[in-house]
Amino acid sequence: MNTLLKGVLFLVLLWVLSTGIASLFFVGGGIEFSGEKIAVIPIEGMLTLKGGGSLFSSTSSADMIVGQIQSASEDPSVKGIVLDINSPGGTVMGSKVIVDAVQDVEKPVIAVVSEYGTSGAYWVASQADYIIADELSIVGSIGVLGSYLEFGGLLEDYNVTYQRLVVGEYKDISSPYREMTEEEEELLQERLQGIYERFVADVAVGRHMDVAEVEALADGLFYLGKDAVKNGLIDTLGDKEFAISVAEELSGVTHGKVSEYENEDFFSGIVQEYLSYMSFYIGKGIGSVFFSVEGSELEIHL
Repeated sequence: MNTLLKGVLFLVLLWVLSTGIASLFFVGGGIEFSGEKIAVIPIEGMLTLKGGGSLFSSTSSADMIVGQIQSASEDPSVKGIVLDINSPGGTVMGSKVIVDAVQDVEKPVIAVVSEYGTSGAYWVASQADYIIADELSIVGSIGVLGSYLEFGGLLEDYNVTYQRLVVGEYKDISSPYREMTEEEEELLQERLQGIYERFVADVAVGRHMDVAEVEALADGLFYLGKDAVKNGLIDTLGDKEFAISVAEELSGVTHGKVSEYENEDFFSGIVQEYLSYMSFYIGKGIGSVFFSVEGSELEIHL
């Protein structure tokens, strides 16, 4: 056998060995994947309808998350969904649209809380079929926040007058430049109460608890994972890998793939947010920096 033929045979043997070894890493030791998938969808940062971010904080686009949930729900190869949560909550609508999307899913949905899943993020988690968290994860904090800063007294100290020009009696109900009346405070509290009641009712249904049981826990306080197991806010302790295994078990997947969804590029989100808000902040009074709801100075968070 000449040298050339020996070289060719050696290269062929090397290729066979290399592809065989590679298959041990990429095909699970020779076991082929079934084609079925578990979708892992990240829910991170503050939840708002459109998302975005800043140099100091990030937000997740609820619209994007809803799109991912719907895509996974409609994909016949996806048999189960894992919501990978690391979020303190967010705006009412930013949280609610995700809640609605989870409620519409007919496949097994597992929520896993890594660091924290509180307020609006817990509202989302509560609609999953199973909730998992680390023993030191922070969960719960069921409540509604509508507090804001008021500078009326400061303006008076500097002889600055707030000239009230409105059409509609309650149009400036949450202006930071004047004190809210008792009637106005009652009106806002009624609306916050309505949001709170929907929040509590959804948690009660999702967690198979009585409304009274949830209300006893819905004082805005957060709980560690190890305590949340005891009071019923989560099902068990564990991590993301465990959550995936639970999703596989509930959906009957064997040797399936894990499909990791991704958030939009964070840096581009920062740039977009900066450019869109830069013109807004220029020339505005210092108080307006803290409030952002169009037509009102009040922003309600979960």
